Amino acid sequence: MYLTEQEIMTQHIALEKTYAYLSGMQEKIRGFFSTAKHRKFVFLGSGSSYMLAKSGQRMFAACPDTAAAAISGGDYLINSVYYGETIKDSIIITLSRSGQTSEIVRAVKYIKEHYGNPVISISMKDNNDIMPYSDFNLTLDWCYDKSVCQTRTVTNLYLSLLMLAAIYSGDDDLEVSGRAAAEQNQAFREAYRPALKSIAEKNWDNAVILADGALNGIAEEGALAFTEISMLPGRQFNLLDYRHGPIVLSDEKTLTIAVLNPGAERLQSAMVEDLKSHHGILITVSAETENQYGADAHICVDGTGRFEAWGIPLIGMIQMLAYEKSLLLGRNPDAPAGLDAFITL
Repeated sequence: MYLTEQEIMTQHIALEKTYAYLSGMQEKIRGFFSTAKHRKFVFLGSGSSYMLAKSGQRMFAACPDTAAAAISGGDYLINSVYYGETIKDSIIITLSRSGQTSEIVRAVKYIKEHYGNPVISISMKDNNDIMPYSDFNLTLDWCYDKSVCQTRTVTNLYLSLLMLAAIYSGDDDLEVSGRAAAEQNQAFREAYRPALKSIAEKNWDNAVILADGALNGIAEEGALAFTEISMLPGRQFNLLDYRHGPIVLSDEKTLTIAVLNPGAERLQSAMVEDLKSHHGILITVSAETENQYGADAHICVDGTGRFEAWGIPLIGMIQMLAYEKSLLLGRNPDAPAGLDAFITL
């Protein structure tokens, strides 16, 4: 068994521990937020963690009277002056597996020295290089992926962001949905792995993930999983935006995963019909129990609760599918050529 498979298939253990850890930290987290003068957040990440930062930005921007932005660490290093007003008076939330990626470490060091912003660090490694500049550290070392491609790590980063948003906004329903997603994770993966293996065996050579709202960032990470693990092109778009140009590349060898929100059935059904007209392979993800769209496979996330929490089963099924495709192509998912676990400048 490859290390990547072990980390994918045991992530439910980490998710339950992450939920328990953050639940136990609620009072401290609320206390930290209560000391901030402004309701403004900037999420910093690089690579996979920047994609997760985009999901965090959407979760917090949807909270009452709250502004949020997501910036990649490298972008900030090059354009720190440009982002001055964005950074001013904000709470910085850094996302990192190792806490050693140079772009993030240098960015948060610069911000702390020049602006003095309060910083929350979420990482999977204790005593890392970000911590000296952080005021509140959330360390999830049980989630640290040893393989190069992040799987368990990003799933738990997403749950952490969801829990932070729930605690910050006092949204108990969102917290309950996060708990449900964690508790159901193992059963969900075991139920859908055979269907996903069957999809992996089909003749496709590129993947597209279509998702909106808070799922946008985690879906982009899913597209990256196809690139890194399967070593096939992976792309991500908003559902209806896909029509505005990118769909011209969709053909019979394109795998499309479409996440269909509750509501707006007419708009989404019409989009599914457009996708089917390109004769590729289609997976739909929704709360519907039946495959009412006539897709090649349908993934039901009913029981997970809020739409934001769908990101957890979504990324898990994408990781499994990317892994199965990698094996069929005779590739080593643990060692994609030219990729390192973190970048040192």
